[in-house]
Amino acid sequence: MRSLEGRLQLGLAVSLVVLIGAVWWVGHAALHRTADAFVLSRLEHDAEALVGALSRNGAGQLDLGQQRLTPVYHQPYSGHYFVIEASDGQRIRSRSLWDQDLAGLPLGPGMSQHWRAIGPDRQRLLVLGSGYRLEGGDFSLAVAEDVTPLDHALVYYERLFAAMAVGGLILMLLVQRFVVRRAFATLIPIYRDIGRLESGQTVTLTEQVPSEILPLVHKLNRLLLLFTQRLERSRTAAGNLSHAIKGPLGLLRQQLLDPALSIDPKTREALIEQVERLRRLAERQLKRARLAGAGAAGLRFDPDEELPTLARLLGRIHAPKVLDIQLDIRTSGPLDLDREDMLELLGNLLDNACKWASTRVLCNVAAEAGALVFKVEDDGPGCSDTEIADITGRGVRLDEEISGHGLGLAIAKEIVEGYRGRIAFHRSSALGGLCAEVRLPAGE
Repeated sequence: MRSLEGRLQLGLAVSLVVLIGAVWWVGHAALHRTADAFVLSRLEHDAEALVGALSRNGAGQLDLGQQRLTPVYHQPYSGHYFVIEASDGQRIRSRSLWDQDLAGLPLGPGMSQHWRAIGPDRQRLLVLGSGYRLEGGDFSLAVAEDVTPLDHALVYYERLFAAMAVGGLILMLLVQRFVVRRAFATLIPIYRDIGRLESGQTVTLTEQVPSEILPLVHKLNRLLLLFTQRLERSRTAAGNLSHAIKGPLGLLRQQLLDPALSIDPKTREALIEQVERLRRLAERQLKRARLAGAGAAGLRFDPDEELPTLARLLGRIHAPKVLDIQLDIRTSGPLDLDREDMLELLGNLLDNACKWASTRVLCNVAAEAGALVFKVEDDGPGCSDTEIADITGRGVRLDEEISGHGLGLAIAKEIVEGYRGRIAFHRSSALGGLCAEVRLPAGE
């Protein structure tokens, strides 16, 4: 889709071109009409003077008093000409025509007309023709003036106007571009807040925006608040539900283990297995709720602040086992990663490591070659190559009900894939147990 700035520039350019073209056309027509009207008024005066100098001699022919003519009509190619043509074929020409003639139109008495013509020496003439009656005889008078200098002046003016119009158009487009960019610059805080929202540095958008955008920002902020509240309610509800069903599940398990309960041994074993499965699911949801802790959704993940708290919490969860959870954090400041996602990812990996570790767990966070690397290692029994292949196999859905290194790894894998990263498992080179290595693209 074309940008708003491009649309505004194109719309303004087209509007200005049409406006300036219309002004030029109207101005051109008005200017030429005014110039022609001025010349025609002079030609009318000259025609009246010529008619006043005419008379008829004894033979009934027209006689022009040469002494009453303006000297310009005696100078060859002076640019001022006249031709008188009587109805009996008599023609009187000005000496300024020299050996040239001026084509005229036979007009009846009282008729008048003007036109353009090419005169001597390729002069551009404006001709005024009129019809008269003198002492019972009719004649036509054509008076002409060279308007070549006037046309040149008009062309110069039109070119000057066109150059000024083009310059003004370019200047107005530049001013428009500046104004539009200044207007769009008021949206820069929104762009920044969207980036900060994506990286978890804020949970709302700034409302210091133009009034036209403010209603949209209000709606977006309400939507973000609604999503945050729903997420928190969902997590709280999942934790509360898991906590609520733990008691009934425990009671049901005790009743199933009671020898006094008359039930088929295979049925008893199957029911106990399903109750255990439900109990582990409830434990999983409770752990997820405890690992997420308090805080709004979308906040950035700060390893220096979050991991020590997570390590202490896991130490209490896996008591009475005494674990030495070591943290090696080689990044500084918050990372552009969602806090809840990272707590759930590292919480599940660390919880799995704590489950199988003998005494030690190592968590390493570092930035390497444009990627963020998380390593979680333990000193437990580890996994065989076949088991590691099963864990990392394409399309395998891991779940905590699977014995061994299965607790929460499905969630970890889904989170890593959501960030377009990679997760791999291999034997730890430092502690000898299992090592879970996660690589996430930096800035994702």
